Amino acid sequence: THRLWTSNKGSNVASPVLHKGHLYWTHEQQGIAYCAKADTGVIVYEERLPRAGQFYASALLADGRLHYLTREGKTFVIAAQPNFRQLAVNDLSDRSIFNASPVPAKDKLLIRSDKFLYCLQAK
Repeated sequence: THRLWTSNKGSNVASPVLHKGHLYWTHEQQGIAYCAKADTGVIVYEERLPRAGQFYASALLADGRLHYLTREGKTFVIAAQPNFRQLAVNDLSDRSIFNASPVPAKDKLLIRSDKFLYCLQAK
């Protein structure tokens, strides 16, 4: 086999993001954000996101920031660097379910729930 490493800190739903030699992802049930070295699998950080809920969407990397969208419509914005730094939390709070991954569209962000499609833009 050509397996380099394995980890029991995975997610059953969302895919990780690779950025500058590090992997970033969330656990779908536990609301934990992870960073690991891509070449060794060594966990660099493991941080619980406050009142996060569940994550089914894969993270979006944009402008050096990771956007983690919960099923409840909260987006946690984390610096894409190997030391944990939460930059913001945005909450749509519309009582719909968010399973789809966010998508960049030029200077906008598209987020879809089971009821609505949102187009967001920074002020």
